[in-house]
Order: sequence, then C-alpha cells, then structure tokens
Amino acid sequence: MLRKPSTAFNGRKAYAHLRHLAHDIGPRLAGSPGEHKAARYIEKVFKSFGLTTRLQRYPSVTFDNNGTVFEVEDGGRWRRVQCQPVTFSKGTPRNGVTGEIYFAETGAPEYLSPAMKGKVVLVCGRIAPEDRPRFLSHKPRALVIIEGGLGKEPRRTVLGKHDRETYGNLPMVSILHLDGLDIVKKQLRRARLTARVAERNSHSFNVIGEKTGCDFPEETVVVCGHYDSCMGITGAADNAGGTAILMELARVLGARPTRRTLRFIAFSAEETGLNGSTFYANDLARKAEREKKRKSFREKVDKTELDRHVFTFNIDVHGSIIGNKYVLFNGHDDIGAAVRLLAKEVGVTCSVSKGPMSSDGTPLAAVGIPNVQFARGGGSVHGHTSDDHIRYTSADSLARAGEFAELFLRRYVTEASAMPFPREIPDDQVPGIKDYFKNHKDPVPGEKVEEQGKRKKSARK
Repeated sequence: MLRKPSTAFNGRKAYAHLRHLAHDIGPRLAGSPGEHKAARYIEKVFKSFGLTTRLQRYPSVTFDNNGTVFEVEDGGRWRRVQCQPVTFSKGTPRNGVTGEIYFAETGAPEYLSPAMKGKVVLVCGRIAPEDRPRFLSHKPRALVIIEGGLGKEPRRTVLGKHDRETYGNLPMVSILHLDGLDIVKKQLRRARLTARVAERNSHSFNVIGEKTGCDFPEETVVVCGHYDSCMGITGAADNAGGTAILMELARVLGARPTRRTLRFIAFSAEETGLNGSTFYANDLARKAEREKKRKSFREKVDKTELDRHVFTFNIDVHGSIIGNKYVLFNGHDDIGAAVRLLAKEVGVTCSVSKGPMSSDGTPLAAVGIPNVQFARGGGSVHGHTSDDHIRYTSADSLARAGEFAELFLRRYVTEASAMPFPREIPDDQVPGIKDYFKNHKDPVPGEKVEEQGKRKKSARK
C-alpha cells in the first residue's frame, strides 16, 4: 500500500487554538475588546514559535448592541419577534419607534409608496442601492428585513460604508422568514422597534509573524486568514477554524528551513468589509509609490516591498465536521492545476475555480499578488449565525485541511527550487477583481487617492 506524504500538522494543537478563540474569547467583532484580546493571543503564539512579530494597527469602526427588541401587536397584546439588529444601522430613541406596518414586498420601486411615511416597513430581502433614495424620500420610521431562507435565527447582516450612507439614518433589524410570513398572513397592523445600538470609532490589528527565507529572502509569501467574527457570535468555523490552521502552519513551517520568506498574517475586520487586508494592501501600494520616487531607485533592477510579495495562501472557514473543500484562485492557470493535482494525489475532494472570493486574498490580488483562497462550505457550516459554534467542528477536520495546506506550501513555496507561479494577475482576471470592489461601492485597493477622488466627484454629478 502506498503511503501518503508525511506531514507535521497536528489537528489537536490547531483545535486548541480554535477553542481558545471561539470559546474562551468568544465574539470578535471588528474593533471590539474581543477582537483586541484575540490579536494579543495570536501575537503571543507567533512569538512562541520564534517568528518576528508585529501588530499593524489601523482605525476601524465597531458597533455596540445594548438591547434590541421588535414587537408586533397581535390580538390586542404586544408580542416579541426574534430579531437581530443590522450591524452599523442606526438606533432608535430610548422609548423606541412605533408605527403601522407597511409590507413593501421585495422593496422594488413598484412597491415603494408615499403611504410608507411614518410606518414600520417590512421588506423581503435588501432594497437595491439605486432604489434607496426613493425609499428614504417616503420617510419610513424603521426597516425590517425578512430573511429569505428558513433558518432558525436571523443572520448577522453588516452594512458596508456605502450601505450606511445610502440607507440613511434608519433603524434596521432582520427577522426570520416564518415570522415575517406570520405577520403578513395575519395582516398585523402595528409594530414597535427599540434598538439601543451605537456605532463608534475604534481600532483593529493585523497580527504579523515572519520567518525569513534562507535562499530567496526577497520573495515573500503571505499565509493568512481572518480572526474576527460577526457581531455577537463565536465564529468557530468562520474563522476561528481558519485562524487555527494558520497558527498551526506557523508552528510547523516556522520550525523548518524555508527557501522563501513566509509572512503569516491574521487579518482583522474581514466581516465588516475586508478592512484589514485592504489596509495591508493599500499600505504596500503607498510604500511602493514612495520607493519608486526615490532618486536611487532603479526601475528595471530594484523591487519594492509590494513587488517582493509573490503569492498569497488565504484560509477562510474551516473546521466543520461535515462540508466540502473548495479553492478560488487568481493568477496563472497553473495555480488551479497545482491544487487539482495535489488533491488527486493525496485523495482529497476539492473543487477549484478561478475568480475573486469575498475574503482576504482579494485585496492582495487587486495590487497584483496571485493567490489561493482555501475554504470549506456546505454541511455543518452555519456562517454568520450563533450556530457557527465549536460543537460542529473537530480536530480531525482541521487536520485534513491543514495537512493539505502544509503539503501545498512545502511543495510550491518553502522547498521549491523556483517559484512555480508567475507573479502576475492575467489581464482577463483584472476586471473581475475590480468589479468585486466596485459592486460593493468600495475603492479598489492600490488605486491612487486622486483617482478615487475623481470617481467620487463624477458620481456626485
């Protein structure tokens, strides 16, 4: 019987990190005390592995939920309905807001009417950005989003910066589909929402641990994953599991020689808009601009720190007992082929496709760094709900994913005589990466500040 390639990855060690992040520390919303505590823990662990460690601090915004209640009048009595505040939506006055219920179906223009004025509007799904000005012009009192699926609790929904601007100063909550169905079916007439929530300025940390390469130290490979979670949930699989794999890879790969420099990064604030990785990518781009302006810089000889970043391996959502592994990649087609061949060799099912993913490898791809984004979905993955819990994860699941990641990185990064993948994002992939950010109304990482300003001015016109 043929033996599989040997690995040093230890699923039990990784699971101990998952348990500490998800169970002992708990929720890790961007900019919150939980996120800061997790950053210090990861930093301490990186240092224990002998890595050169630093914290990259940047401004962020956090959100406090001090109590949110949604009620409907049913049979002459007020009845509570399970709800979740939409992260970064506005609060209500202390006594809440009360109004008649107006059901606006899908929130399409055909369902928006002046009759919404002063009412609590129910919508199945989110209102399209281009329709929000008309929606707000009718001066609703609050917005209640009815979930589309039949989940057990409303998902944690996050408003990005553009969403916050276009939804305006409006209290918003999500409720279950069946609760929304009950309200509409019974034609209940009045609702009351009390949301004691607040958005405040804070800061976040990207945790960086580095091992310098012995043969090609100028070639930097980023191995990363985000450690934050959505509001109020432990985020066991998304992404304490991915962070746990990252940390165990740091132990395993940091203990042996590497031909290239390995930079292990636990990114923050991914759930609120890829903010940590975007800050990192923009920081590289700004430094590159400054380096190129130096008189001593030789265009065809010298390389910026950004140029020296040759590859990214991002790990997001892992540890669930039941699920399917998949990879999205940006870069040369050889990257996808390498993942497929290794999966067949070691007997792992892993679907592979090309394109950006809503995760931390994408901002780095926007500044020209090819990537693999390794994830797990389906099965017992319950992202952005309280069911993203440690009870649905296992050391064995972490081990299987971590062993695959270790083999890939050893074969193509730490032990390779030459980096097998070109340091490029092919022209046909660039529009898709840029569209990811433009569709979210976010600046494309790496684009010059003055160009972003021009776009904002033209958009206002």
